[in-house]
Amino acid sequence: MKTRMIRSLASIMLLALLAVCVGAPQAALAAALPAEVDAWAKQAQVGPYQPSKVDWNQVYEAAKKEGKVVIYTSSSRTISLKEEFESLYPGVTLEVYELGSTGAIEKVEREQLAGVYNADVLHASGYASQLYLLANKNMIFPFYPPELSSVVPKEFREPLVAQRYESRAIFYNSKVYPKCPINSWWDLTKPEWKNKIAIVDPVTDASSLDLITTIVLNADSLAADYQKVFGKPIKLTTPNAGYELLKGILANNPKIYARHTDLIKFVGDPTSTNPPIGISIPFSSLSYAEDPARGGLKLLAATDISPAIGLLYPSLMNITYKAPHPNAAKLLIKYLFGTPKGELGMRPFFVVGNWAARTDMVEEPVHEYLPDLKLPLNSLKFWLMDPVGIWETSAEVQDWWMINVQ
Repeated sequence: MKTRMIRSLASIMLLALLAVCVGAPQAALAAALPAEVDAWAKQAQVGPYQPSKVDWNQVYEAAKKEGKVVIYTSSSRTISLKEEFESLYPGVTLEVYELGSTGAIEKVEREQLAGVYNADVLHASGYASQLYLLANKNMIFPFYPPELSSVVPKEFREPLVAQRYESRAIFYNSKVYPKCPINSWWDLTKPEWKNKIAIVDPVTDASSLDLITTIVLNADSLAADYQKVFGKPIKLTTPNAGYELLKGILANNPKIYARHTDLIKFVGDPTSTNPPIGISIPFSSLSYAEDPARGGLKLLAATDISPAIGLLYPSLMNITYKAPHPNAAKLLIKYLFGTPKGELGMRPFFVVGNWAARTDMVEEPVHEYLPDLKLPLNSLKFWLMDPVGIWETSAEVQDWWMINVQ
């Protein structure tokens, strides 16, 4: 297996290119759509009928007649956009349902299989699940403002539209550990970390499952890193070095949390003298560090560990099939893309540890309490999400995890 790491902005394009390889090109989709689906997509002007020009005044007038837009989102930050969106588009109410990635994807699938069409926009990660469970079954369709086609690469508009990049990585308490206490993922298998590790549950959290599946998919790089760390070749007692790493982490009795927001408080507790290392925390959680409103959490990410920091993946926003408010949905997609300064719908996501999909950003986010913290994406080494590999392997990895977790 080949290690996939991002070293430059150009190589980011490979991320979406992998996704394109598993979906039909937009130009060919119309011919493959069932008649009813094709008629709806053509009328809504989404997917293969994406327009080359949009009259936004006309869209807004139609959206006012629809009255509202319903978004299923994975992020609680989306809720903060309601007031601004409604002030920009009077007469259009924004209904936000924060469900987590797994919950949002499952709700769309479950509702549509039952012939229920409540949502307009699905705003979540879980790229592989969205592609295979929803997009390939005509349950979601891409739409983007055509005027952004020059700044949002095609690979991030087809087969699905991405708003930004998220990532999952390792965090530590910066008060107890002024310097990162580990140099490699393999350090977490050492005896000194017994009962001092915590992780977001891969059984209930889609992105955590994506992370541990990516670990399994990058077994070769982990085997090479094992030899560097321990000075000898790895001896396998599991199918590969990725499973071996997970086995070693589980042997250290990690505490498992259902939600990363709970884990963040545990890892970053400023009063703790023996905090754990936290696995599968979103990079964007760095925005919570030192924030008095959040208790002055002492949080930093492990940004220089081998063989990679963690998993980088796109967070998507697409229109659901038979969206009851398609014009309002288009306004919301336009709003969520934000501005080159990280304004409007990008505002709560324009933080250190998130990276916009659009390429015309003129500013980098500044951390309010750690102004010297800069994390340009091209300076970080991530594993690249492999949606095909994740889809084909994640069930096996999840089953293995459930059998082996204590």
